[in-house]
Amino acid sequence: MNLIVVLNFLSLIVYGIAIYIIFKTLVRRPNYRGEGIFVLILAIIPCYISISNLFEHGYGIDYFDDYEGFFKDLYVMFLLIFLYVHSVKKEQTKRIEHERQIKSDLQLKSKLLTEIHHRVNNNLQIISGLLAMQAESENDLKLTTSLGLVQNRIMAIASVHKIIYGSPNLLYVDLNLIFNSILTNLKVMYVTDKNNIELTESIEEGLEMDLDRAIPMGLILNELVSNSFRHAFLNRNHGRIEVNLTQRQNEFIFVVKDNGLGMKEILFDGKGIGLTLVKNLVKQLRGTMLIEKKNGTVFEIRFPTFNQNPIQI
Repeated sequence: MNLIVVLNFLSLIVYGIAIYIIFKTLVRRPNYRGEGIFVLILAIIPCYISISNLFEHGYGIDYFDDYEGFFKDLYVMFLLIFLYVHSVKKEQTKRIEHERQIKSDLQLKSKLLTEIHHRVNNNLQIISGLLAMQAESENDLKLTTSLGLVQNRIMAIASVHKIIYGSPNLLYVDLNLIFNSILTNLKVMYVTDKNNIELTESIEEGLEMDLDRAIPMGLILNELVSNSFRHAFLNRNHGRIEVNLTQRQNEFIFVVKDNGLGMKEILFDGKGIGLTLVKNLVKQLRGTMLIEKKNGTVFEIRFPTFNQNPIQI
């Protein structure tokens, strides 16, 4: 028995052990079967070469030599296929890990943003409470009214933050929720047993707005409706305020109208603080505002549906 025979015999034993280990691994771990099949084939093909050498150098039979070239080419082909599959799977694994990391970072960022809105809302609630306590301690009606107006504006901002941190979407907020929250606060403050002022709302379903425009929108709503409550029905204890929001093509149409006394000239000229605030906020929304004195006062505000400079998260 010469050295070549011994070496090939030992090689067969090593290949056999390798085939057994690979097969056992494939059975236990199915996720490796893609690459594992090629590894198994790459372990089986050299067995033919070793068997051919055993017959040639051990028994003088060279019958298998005619096919050695074919099996060597086959080995090279499967090796190349294995390297390609391995590289693809490795790249895919990296991509999956990268995507997992991105999702983790987004979840963390979402939690941080939610916590920020939650804390802002809490702080605004504290400020609103302090203003309410201060207003109760004052005997000056004008000062108390002014503090009440400031408190209303703060509550409008707080309502938006409260809706944001309770929403799964941190980029857009449901306008129905904002309108319902702010209008409910205004009803609690202005509608009493002594008056019969009806506040109705008609908000188109499914309307959403980006966050950096949601707060100005809420302030405009709060300002216009509270102004109607305070100024439109001074000499009467009944009336009607209507709030409408619709979307037409690429713009929102927001309308607040009442059947009250009509806006005073000083307010109509834009000299009132509330109306000045509204005009500045409409400008911030890149919108236009139309004011009409027709059986009361009508405010019609139009602004683009999409923000040209949205916030980036």
